[in-house]
Amino acid sequence: MHPLRDLRQHLRSARALAGLTPSVPAALVGGVDGLLRRRARATPDRPAVRTPERTLTFAELDRAADRAARLWRTQGIGRGEVVAILMENRPETLVHQFGLARIGAAAALINTHLQGAALAHVLRAARARAIIVDGTHAAALDTLGAPVEVFAPHGAWLAAEPEAAPPGHRLRDLQAALAATSGARVRGTLKGTEAVFSYLFTSGTTGLPKAAPIRHHRHLVTGAGLQGLALWLRPRDVVFTAMPLYHASAQLVAMSTALAAGACFAFSRSFSARRFWAEAAAVDATVAIYVGEVCRYLLAAPPTPNDPRQSIHTFLGNGLRGDVWPAFQARFGHPRVVEFYGATEGNAFLINRSGKVGSCGRPLFVGPFDGLALVRYDVDADRHPRDARGHLIRCADDEVGELICRIGLLPTERFDGYLDAAETDAKVLTNVFRTGDRYFRTGDLLRRDAEGDYFFVDRIGDTFRWKGENVSTQEVAEALVGAGGAEALTVYGVLVPGREGRAGMAAVSLRPGTPFDGADLYQRAADALPAYARPVFVRLCGALDRTSTMKFQKNRVVREGFGPEAEPVFVRDDAQGTYVPLDATRRAAIGDGTLRL
Repeated sequence: MHPLRDLRQHLRSARALAGLTPSVPAALVGGVDGLLRRRARATPDRPAVRTPERTLTFAELDRAADRAARLWRTQGIGRGEVVAILMENRPETLVHQFGLARIGAAAALINTHLQGAALAHVLRAARARAIIVDGTHAAALDTLGAPVEVFAPHGAWLAAEPEAAPPGHRLRDLQAALAATSGARVRGTLKGTEAVFSYLFTSGTTGLPKAAPIRHHRHLVTGAGLQGLALWLRPRDVVFTAMPLYHASAQLVAMSTALAAGACFAFSRSFSARRFWAEAAAVDATVAIYVGEVCRYLLAAPPTPNDPRQSIHTFLGNGLRGDVWPAFQARFGHPRVVEFYGATEGNAFLINRSGKVGSCGRPLFVGPFDGLALVRYDVDADRHPRDARGHLIRCADDEVGELICRIGLLPTERFDGYLDAAETDAKVLTNVFRTGDRYFRTGDLLRRDAEGDYFFVDRIGDTFRWKGENVSTQEVAEALVGAGGAEALTVYGVLVPGREGRAGMAAVSLRPGTPFDGADLYQRAADALPAYARPVFVRLCGALDRTSTMKFQKNRVVREGFGPEAEPVFVRDDAQGTYVPLDATRRAAIGDGTLRL
């Protein structure tokens, strides 16, 4: 880095640390719900939450949170307990989040695609005492395999009318219970450094979804940091997202920043490239949150005369491809793009404040405050090489390595991990650069150029990203055991030109004398997995490579992708409900984008 730029970065770091300090005592005293209370007192009539259909002011949201707090207290929910929320994007989700926080409890925000064993797993992992569903997702309770009281002993509550519960469901009427509850002010509980505001679920790098606790201080520091370091929003701004409220991008990016700025947090029910701009206009959006796929889908939509006239001045998010970035800005009125890198459960964070195309940014701090490092990682051996002293080896400029982050005493260095201690320990490296030090493993490969800017390269481990969702290869493989005539199978993600992330692919070894049954595999995947997790491709292998410990060795099949090798490759055909051979015609259609995946 240049000396002048380095000095400026040091000054920004000092200002950033000074700017974050007010949020830390706030977390110890009033937490996130306490900040809502302060906003309601200072600007009661200013919009706090907005959808294309509804608006709640800070005062209205605060009063609704008080009513929810009283209701859950009468239902026996107390400090440290958890209520799961399985709903599409609705203001009620935030009402119950803030209400539960006000009595020292927490909300577990559940991926609405989950059902069956995966849904039962997350309810157990979060130790949920009750569950809130809307009519759209009430049927998922039937897939649990046991009465809901086994998973949530305080029962299931139906919220967010006008949907009605499907026939046969015994759900308690949350709307009626709230109407019968006093709306008197509830005194918020004192918060501490361990108080959890909400639980978000992430696939991490292996296994089923893991419960990541989002503590009050983390939520407040993240919002204050983004606001003070990169966005500089005004109260009249409206931060809009079309991402699900169970995503960190909605919770830890959009909502936290809006609350920190005293601005309005707006959202739609789901993302649609066709509806995006109309919904953004309906909520008067000035800032939008994206993942990389969002920008590509918007750019691929047919142009309209209003494209450069929309009111969004800043796009904030991650995963925007370098080839999409300039074209996206040129078409939509040259909005400012703020790309960042972060993990739901981790302490690693990068942000691009300069607008350098393709970069996910730089560390917030430099010098002794910069706890990030890129270290060499041997993909084939799945390990970190060490030097003669037994320490990890830092990468040179433009060398690809795994990003790790120091676990230390600063608020930005804290690693809360997961509810499961063993899963947390698996993400920690020790004796990295000195005896006894500890670093968080991001599980991601990045490179850093000579100017100090970082660029995302790939994910490592057993998770890949497709359609904006993290897909656990273990979960997919377990769901498909024996399907389609498979004796053994392994799942991984493959690159597809022109598509974000990696498409799911299963390498299948068939039982001797058994033909491949594409329809059976398709049906098993449709019954057990959300749409984004169902394999797009299937490769038939004579045998699957294994390690000495009987783990599947994926390196060869990952390198081959869905290329025309000697082994047959099939592609999912949703119209026919089966997997069909990937012939030259279909391969060409994938290349020119006419075959949807």
